[in-house]
Amino acid sequence: MSDFDVEGLQLASRFSLPPNSLGYCGKGSATEKFKECVLTGDCKGVDSEITKFIVLHPYLKTIAEMTNLPFTSYEVVECFWLGNDLLKKAGMKHYDLLLQNFLKQGVPKWLVDELKERKPKRFIPCHIFQVLHVGVGRASGAVPFNLDSQNNCMIRWGKVESIDGKFVSVALNTLVKKGTRYDLKLSRENHPFIPGFLSGLKIGDDVAVHWKQVVKILTLGEVQKLTFWTGEVLESLG
Repeated sequence: MSDFDVEGLQLASRFSLPPNSLGYCGKGSATEKFKECVLTGDCKGVDSEITKFIVLHPYLKTIAEMTNLPFTSYEVVECFWLGNDLLKKAGMKHYDLLLQNFLKQGVPKWLVDELKERKPKRFIPCHIFQVLHVGVGRASGAVPFNLDSQNNCMIRWGKVESIDGKFVSVALNTLVKKGTRYDLKLSRENHPFIPGFLSGLKIGDDVAVHWKQVVKILTLGEVQKLTFWTGEVLESLG
């Protein structure tokens, strides 16, 4: 496989755009490149921008080393954002590898030291693991670590109930906390999307939302992956 995988870079761009456009992750130079990549397939410079993300890049690098695939390959990008069978290859030695990659990326040493002591029961290197085990905002300090931020950062998914211009009403799978455990409930919310990102969108479609932006129409297979691996992470952290 070529190191330059347009579909992989487009998938990475969709999910990386919302936090980047808010100033939470990566550099300001990335936002327009991400949009261009999704809308036109011109993904020049996107791979370089991803290397500046303080947690995304270490995860992609870890999954790539674990599977001998390029870090921007579709399989690796999907593995992190949505979950797929590559996650079955992950073991605790790869958790240690992630922490090494965190340090190389500039994640604060105090956080890495804490994570060494607070090892998970199971290492599942996907986005929801980062949100809940490592903790959204803890590496960068960009947002507070609380349930609201966790839900904003989590890749939430659900069915479109109505469409009004550039806004979509969605019944989203949303985190709730019960004691020390997390569960999911449906939350009906309205969120915007970028024209061109959701071609052919219709009521009843499944979509993904990240940082209050609707970023992708999901296939049935993608819904199944998100549902399964989100459940696996929630169970492993319980």
